[in-house]
Amino acid sequence: MKKFYGIVAAVSTVMAAMLATSACWWFFYQPEEPASLRNE
Repeated sequence: MKKFYGIVAAVSTVMAAMLATSACWWFFYQPEEPASLRNE
């Protein structure tokens, strides 16, 4: 059972790392900054 938990932890760690950086790797959409937040 310990080996199973180790495999689950390793897979979960890899998936978490991929999802955390997915904004940089897979999606290139950058929303426009609202006018109320601009420093003009």
